[in-house]
Amino acid sequence: MNLFITALLFLFIGITSNAQSFQGVIKNIETGEPIGQITIISADQTYFVTSNEKGEVVLPETALNKKLFIDDYEYVYSEKTFTDTQPFVWELTPNSETLEEIVIYEDAVKTLDEIIANSIKSFSNNVKLEAYYRENYIENGRTASFADGIVDFYVNNKIDMVAKQTRVKDFSQVEESNRVMATTPTQVVDFSMRFSTISTMLKEKNKYEFYVTAKQVGEKTIHTCYINPKEKSKKRFLLKGYFVFDESKKLILEASYGFDPEKKKYNSTMNVIIGKFDFNDLSFKSKYMATDLLYYPSYSKFSKDLTINSKLAKIKNVKVNNDSFFYVLNAVKTNEKPNPERIFKLGTLYNSGDKYSREFWNNPEISNLEE
Repeated sequence: MNLFITALLFLFIGITSNAQSFQGVIKNIETGEPIGQITIISADQTYFVTSNEKGEVVLPETALNKKLFIDDYEYVYSEKTFTDTQPFVWELTPNSETLEEIVIYEDAVKTLDEIIANSIKSFSNNVKLEAYYRENYIENGRTASFADGIVDFYVNNKIDMVAKQTRVKDFSQVEESNRVMATTPTQVVDFSMRFSTISTMLKEKNKYEFYVTAKQVGEKTIHTCYINPKEKSKKRFLLKGYFVFDESKKLILEASYGFDPEKKKYNSTMNVIIGKFDFNDLSFKSKYMATDLLYYPSYSKFSKDLTINSKLAKIKNVKVNNDSFFYVLNAVKTNEKPNPERIFKLGTLYNSGDKYSREFWNNPEISNLEE
């Protein structure tokens, strides 16, 4: 009898665990292509989830029978209510767009600085962002090693991080020096919330030129600032990028920049006291969630590829090719401060190693976000 009850219990646990989530994909209804980094939000704005690069998304069973919506500037506002856990396709209709028109400001730099400053000011303070964070070390075009984890970012006057679950996995033998230059999690978050690189590019008039366009997207007017190196500029590490913003709310909705492919030939070796650095590539991308209650980055990715030589550090031709990215899983307004003893001070997640109490990567909502 006890064995029978035990068997039923395990069967029940298996059934309920399999029913904890359901999956779907977000697609462009006109092209059939999946749409990445699109956020689904609950009607009360207490729950949200962001699709991965393949447009895939995993929803918890608790999302059933609740009104969910997608409000992305590129697509027509859409609502759905799921009543069962069957796989789904959520098709979005691209907003009708007018042609981009050049916008002339009396003082463009001042106006754009105001957009940047207001975005920084509007980021939700006293908020805890629970995120899935991952660092990939890439060798010969393939992931040779990675570290990932579930972390909390406490955003107040500064950004503190608590690493709740972490692991490291190697697919081949990797030297520690290859990973030591990976960007730290708090730096990636800071990049996404400070816009310091974009702000600098706007002010370096000897290197860059920019222009702003506006287009009607559905019922909204969306502005984009494009920043490009000047044609005759031969400076090192010239970037090319853009940021999309809502002029009425003065909020940045998306940002992207990286080395200008046509200017990489000027990226000569950088000599400093500790050694020589050859920068091959660099890129950054982020998207933002702007609701009535909160404003914060929903996704951010920073990639860099360089080679280091240093007699002082006794390293030769060390390759540093790292991707670092995060997806925000949950955001909570709180005055809670992290325990100082738990604040992460080890640099990158690689240094944290395997510190987990559960196999968090098997959670469908997490495994779906691995890139």
